[in-house]
Amino acid sequence: MTTTALPLDRRIELVSDTLVNSFRFHASGKVAATIGTKDGPLAAPLFDYRVVSQDSIEIVGFDGRIERWTGIRVEGDLLHVERDGQWAVFTIGKTAP
Repeated sequence: MTTTALPLDRRIELVSDTLVNSFRFHASGKVAATIGTKDGPLAAPLFDYRVVSQDSIEIVGFDGRIERWTGIRVEGDLLHVERDGQWAVFTIGKTAP
């Protein structure tokens, strides 16, 4: 199995004034997410993901939709990714107990 620079078993949170996108990727190929808007509705789905290359993954939803993250790069406590053509920055939390 190909490995990725993506931090496993750590909470990553999108840096955004309006959106909530929080993910915790597990080595099992599952990712727990919290998605929605700040001060608005939230959802907490469980997705599958697969490693495409060292700097690329695909997240697969229950409906089969695929979101592709490329250019995965960790700089200190920040994760930089290109999500379906748009750059995003996430903060990286501490390792889960």
